[in-house]
Amino acid sequence: MRPLTLGIETLIYTFMLQSCCTMEILYLATSVLSLFFILILAGKKNKSYSDIVLICWFVLLFSNVLSFYLVLKTLAPSWLVGFLDHSVFLHGPLLFLYTSALTGIQRKASVKTLLHFVPFFLFLLFSTWLTFTEWVYLGHYINGLIIVKFMSPLVYILISLRIIFLHRYRIANIFSSTNQMELLWLSGVLYGFIVLILFGATSMIIHFYTPVNIPQFGGQYLNIAYSVSIIVLGYFGFRQTPIFIPSHLQGEQLLFKHPSRKASADKYQKAKLKEDYVEKTYRRLLQYMVSDRPYTDSNLTLVKLAGQLDISENKLSQVINTRSQNNFFEFVNRYRVELLIEKMKSGEHKSRTLLGLAFDSGFNSKASFNRSFKRITGLTPSDYLKTKEIHRTHP
Repeated sequence: MRPLTLGIETLIYTFMLQSCCTMEILYLATSVLSLFFILILAGKKNKSYSDIVLICWFVLLFSNVLSFYLVLKTLAPSWLVGFLDHSVFLHGPLLFLYTSALTGIQRKASVKTLLHFVPFFLFLLFSTWLTFTEWVYLGHYINGLIIVKFMSPLVYILISLRIIFLHRYRIANIFSSTNQMELLWLSGVLYGFIVLILFGATSMIIHFYTPVNIPQFGGQYLNIAYSVSIIVLGYFGFRQTPIFIPSHLQGEQLLFKHPSRKASADKYQKAKLKEDYVEKTYRRLLQYMVSDRPYTDSNLTLVKLAGQLDISENKLSQVINTRSQNNFFEFVNRYRVELLIEKMKSGEHKSRTLLGLAFDSGFNSKASFNRSFKRITGLTPSDYLKTKEIHRTHP
């Protein structure tokens, strides 16, 4: 039995050694990538506020991953371990500020911005003070702090997701093409962070309330996922530019109220536009959409269309929302789909691709084309074409 036991111990030791080496490589590689992203962003010309926030975030990420490596090698000083232990209170605020900057809600730092970082300094100072004293409730404080560390980023993530949700509603009332502005990649990163938090919280519950011992509540796996998220964030963050929306079109009700048509209707009722003006303007809009086909411009916006009709953007938005029961995005893309269907009925799809016809109709991407077509017709473009061909063959 002794040789067998020694063999098992040798396998476990070998596995742990290989795992440790793999983690070292991962941490070093991620540190280098983080530093690379910092240098690239720092060298970017005409940096926006979102770029500055992202640089600060990557400096924090770089310090965290490098600290992971030093802790793994038992080379980290105590002050660095303390900073790493409390840096979770920095990630949430930076995530919130970055999301706010990208969506145009916040264009520069303010005094209120600093308030988001107060919890980090308070907990860090208090925890540092506790190292020099013997507090009878220290164990309870540590356990409570762990829970707060899970809750703090989760709250900021949920707030950031709400900002993105309202942002998508807002841009649909201003832009006719939104596929590059919906921040799907950022919401994906946020949902990934939620999974990590739930994983850590579940591991903590299992660790405390079951016989299973999970060191650092699955910390090694969380660190791996943490490192991978840095790569994703760096790649998409560098490519993303802030979405500019005129301040007079942002509207507080779109930022802080539930984005429903009722909220818009209440706002318009307060504006008190005369019914005959709304009806007259809507008829002129429909005539212009048919005669000049402005929707074939893939970069058409509410501001541009309002300028062509020589009316204010807010009035045009009200007319479209109240009379067509659609937002600007849906209103314009319905015309694009109808034009595409006309082209398909005339047989143009036989000599050209559907995507080429979609671009001629005003769409600027395959994704937005397919999504809008299916939303309006209930079928994909190819399925719609097959159905019509079947109907022609078997009337």
